[in-house]
Amino acid sequence: MRTLQERRETAAVPLVDVLAKRSSLLEQLAALDEPYGKAYADAEAAGWTQEELTKLGAEEPAKRPRGRSKRSRLSARKVNGQPSGAAAEAASPTGTIPAQEGAATASTTAGNCASS
Repeated sequence: MRTLQERRETAAVPLVDVLAKRSSLLEQLAALDEPYGKAYADAEAAGWTQEELTKLGAEEPAKRPRGRSKRSRLSARKVNGQPSGAAAEAASPTGTIPAQEGAATASTTAGNCASS
């Protein structure tokens, strides 16, 4: 029984060594995810297309750098110098509600009636 156990332990040593190396490499790879995503986004911002980057061997990163998403950048674009409708509405929720005349005096009057 001891001989069997010793053979099992001996056979596991190379596996444990490979597992330790594999774990270390996976940690190193994970540490590169964020800088890779930023470098990829920077390349796109400089004019490189996804197709061109793919030809260079760069795959689209799993994790993009934090910040404004492409969708929010698109909705914030201006059309003919004016914000797009979606961006303008999102910027000012009260921009589409007309001001009511006497609104300030109505609340003041209501307050005065309550105290009278």
